[in-house]
Amino acid sequence: MKNKAVSLTGLFVVFIVAAVLISSLGSRARVDLTEDGLYTLSPGTRNILSSLEHPVTLDLYFSQQASQDLTALRAYEQRVEELLAEYEMLSDGRLRVNVIDPQPFSEEEDMAAARGLQAVPLNNGDSLYFGLVASADIPVATAAADADAADPATVDPQAGDEDQAEQSPAGQREHSATREKFDILPFLQPDRERFLEYEISQLIDNVQSVKPVVIGVLSGLDVMGGFDPRSGQPTPPWMALDQLDGAYQLRSLNTSVDHIDEDVDVLMLIQPPVLADATLFAIDQFALRGGRVLAFIDPLAENAPAGMMGGGDPASATSLNTLLHQWGVDWHPDQVVLDAQLGLVVNQGQGRPPVRHFGLLSLTPDQLLADDIVTARLENINLSSTGYFAAREDATTTIDPWLFSSTDAMLTDANRLRMGGDLLELQKDFQPTGEAYPLAVRISGPASTAFPDGVGSAEAGQLLTSTDHLAVTLVADTDVLSDRLWVQVQNFFGQRLASPWADNGALLVNLADNLSGSADLISLRARGQYSRPFEKVDELQRQAEKQFLASEQKLQQQLDQVEQQMADLQQGREEDTGVLTLSPQQQAALDDFQQEKLTIRKELRNVQHELDKDINALGTRLKILNIFVFPVVFTLLLGLLAWGLRRRQQL
Repeated sequence: MKNKAVSLTGLFVVFIVAAVLISSLGSRARVDLTEDGLYTLSPGTRNILSSLEHPVTLDLYFSQQASQDLTALRAYEQRVEELLAEYEMLSDGRLRVNVIDPQPFSEEEDMAAARGLQAVPLNNGDSLYFGLVASADIPVATAAADADAADPATVDPQAGDEDQAEQSPAGQREHSATREKFDILPFLQPDRERFLEYEISQLIDNVQSVKPVVIGVLSGLDVMGGFDPRSGQPTPPWMALDQLDGAYQLRSLNTSVDHIDEDVDVLMLIQPPVLADATLFAIDQFALRGGRVLAFIDPLAENAPAGMMGGGDPASATSLNTLLHQWGVDWHPDQVVLDAQLGLVVNQGQGRPPVRHFGLLSLTPDQLLADDIVTARLENINLSSTGYFAAREDATTTIDPWLFSSTDAMLTDANRLRMGGDLLELQKDFQPTGEAYPLAVRISGPASTAFPDGVGSAEAGQLLTSTDHLAVTLVADTDVLSDRLWVQVQNFFGQRLASPWADNGALLVNLADNLSGSADLISLRARGQYSRPFEKVDELQRQAEKQFLASEQKLQQQLDQVEQQMADLQQGREEDTGVLTLSPQQQAALDDFQQEKLTIRKELRNVQHELDKDINALGTRLKILNIFVFPVVFTLLLGLLAWGLRRRQQL
C-alpha cells in the first residue's frame, strides 16, 4: 500500500514539475504540429520583425459582447490572437499587441471609428468591430530627411507640447518630436484567413516606411495621357494608371533614359518602343540592385497611338528580349493565344450575328492562381490578343506562372488578329493543343547581368554583375490596362467617374501594393487551409456520385429510346374525334418504361444507401477509436510508467 502511495506521489510530482517547466518557458515553448505550419511565421515575416527600426503597436479591436452568438467568428478571432502572439514573441520587444474591446459608447469605440475601422451592423441592432490597427512613432527629423517635400506636413520640434500637435494626411498624426504613422485592416474577414500573415506583415512594413512609394513608368503608349491628332485634343491617362496616382507617386520616364533614379521603387514597363542599349542597361542595373520590375508586353498592342495602325509597331514587342532571355524567359512576340473556352462574344456590326472572339479572353478564377495575394478574390480579368511566356532550359531563375489560359487553347500568328482579323476563320482553323499557356509570370532568384562588359561610360564605373533576389513580374498583354476592357469612364463636371465591370484595375492595384513592399513581404504567399475536409468521406461521396451519374445516364438513354418509339408509333396515326389517345402498342411501351423506371429508381436508392452505410461505418470506427481505443492505450501507457517508477523504487 505504501509503495502504491509512493508511486502515485511520484506521478503527481512529475506532473507538477512538467507544468512548472512549461509555465517557466512560457509561450516560447511551442511546437507547431499543424500540417501546413499554420502557426509558424514565414522567413519573410521573421526578417521584417528582426529589422524593425521603430517600435510598432498592433491594436486588435474585437467586440466581445456583440459576438456572443457568433461562434465561428469568435474561434477565428482566437486564431488571430494566437498568430499575433507569435509576432510579439519573435519581435524581441520591438512589437506590442493589445486586444481591445470597443464596447458601445466607450472611448475605445470612438477610437476604433476615428481610425477607420468598419462597424458591421448585426440583426439585434449591435455593431461589431473586428479590425487591426498598426502604428509606429517615427522621429520627425528622420521622416523629414526621408520624405522631404513628398509629405508637406512638418512640425518644428520646438513648437510646443502634444496639445499643439497638427493633423497630417490620413494615416499620420504629428507630435512635437515624433510622427505617428498608422495603417489599418478595417475588418478581418474569415474567408481571407489564408492571407492573414501577409496582410499583418504588410501593415507592419507600411508603418515602418516614411517615404512615398515611387513608380517609374516607361511606355511607348499614351498611358499617362497624350494627344489625339484627329480631334486636336489631349487624351486623359488610362484609368488603370490614374487610380494609382495619389496612393503612389507616378513618375513618367523618357524612353531614352540611361539611368533609373535611386528613389524609384517599382519600374513599370508598358510596351516600350525599341530601346537603346543604354536604356536596357539602366533597366538591367535597376533590377540587379533590388528594384522591382513590372512589365506589360504585347504581341499586338491594340491601344497604340492613332498613328500606329494595326496594333502598333511590331518591333516594340521585342524591345525587352535581351533582358527576358537573361532573366530565364522565352517570349514569342509573333504569336497570340486563342482560347475557345474563355473567348468573349462580340458584336460584328449591323446585319451580322454576334460571334465568339477566341482572341478576346475573359479569365475566371479557374485561370488565376488561387493562393496568390494578387489574384485572390478577383472574379474576371479581360485580355486581348495576349501572348505567353515559357521558362528557358538554361534559366537560373525560378519562373512562377500566375495567370493561365484554359486547356482549350492554341497559338496562332499575331498578324491574323491585326486590324481585327477574320473571327470566323479563327474558329474554323481552331485546333486546341490541350495545353494551358502561362499569360503572366513572376521571375525570382539568382540572375546575372545581360551586359557583362557594361555600356558606354558604365564600363569604368560600378557595374552590378548579379543578384540572388531578382523580382520581375511579366504580363503578356497591354490591353488589360486599357479602359475598353474593364471600365466605363464618364465625365461629371470635370471629374472622371469610373464604373468598372471587370477586375483589371483591381489587378494593377494589387500588383502595385505587392511590389511596393519589401523583398521579404513579396516572398510571402498564402498560408495553408485552416479547415480540414474529411478526405475519406469526400472520396466515398465522389465514388457514389460517379455510380449515381452512370445510373442517371442509363435512365435518360432509356427514356430517349421510349420517346422515340412512341413518336414512331404515333407517326401516320390519325386522331379520332380530335382526342389524343394511346394505341395498345404505345400503352405497352409506356408500361414497360414505367416498370424500368421503377427498377432504376430502386438502383439509385441502393447506391445512396450504400454511400450512407459506408460513411456511417467510417464514423462508427472513428468513434470507437476516439472513445475507447485511444483512452485505453493512454491508460496502459500511464500504467506502464507507474509500474516502471515502482520497480525503480523497489530496486
